[in-house]
Amino acid sequence: MFFDLHVHSRYSDGKYLPKDIIAYAKAKHIHVAITDHDTSLGLNTVKEEKVIPGQEVTTEYGHVVILCNFPPSPPNRIAELVDYAKENSCVVFPSHPFDIFRKGIGDKTFRYKFDLIEIYNSKAPKMANNKAKEASIRLNLPGVSNSDAHVIQAIGSAYNDLYEIIEFNLDDILDNLRRGKIRNIINGLSFRAKFSILQWYIERKIRNAQNSSRTMHQV
Repeated sequence: MFFDLHVHSRYSDGKYLPKDIIAYAKAKHIHVAITDHDTSLGLNTVKEEKVIPGQEVTTEYGHVVILCNFPPSPPNRIAELVDYAKENSCVVFPSHPFDIFRKGIGDKTFRYKFDLIEIYNSKAPKMANNKAKEASIRLNLPGVSNSDAHVIQAIGSAYNDLYEIIEFNLDDILDNLRRGKIRNIINGLSFRAKFSILQWYIERKIRNAQNSSRTMHQV
């Protein structure tokens, strides 16, 4: 079965609702983890769906993804986050760890006991992805490839084949991730996906500017 383990919804900085993300991914035969920034609220809207609960946590050093068999409420300091993951049988990995433009944790990757490393992120520079792959080899940790989708058109650009999974079961999925039963599938972003990403970036900038203007007028 195919899994994209790093996807954002409207509940943080993505464009689409969780249900629309899941439906789009399903049409591509991909299951997703909803990993909104520092919130699990979106997961409450898709409790009946086959989705992996998670978050992309903003820690003191940068972004780290946690995946659980329940909607997590994790701490935001890495040491505590890693402990929380172990105590709750979750999986934790640094996202785009060497992407200095998007809050990668960099060399802190080597300091903490993660379960995986994101070795390919569709939005990260090639050099950053290469360094992440080198780190996974050095640390002998499984690597995962993800879209980091903020628009649905990016889903399918990178995902993982958990080749021993034959039916959707969260505990089995997390166990196979820990054991590295993973094949990385990397397609890269299509032109359509890149255009949609740019379009969403501009929409968010305009929206943020409008919100700032309203706030200033109120003051």
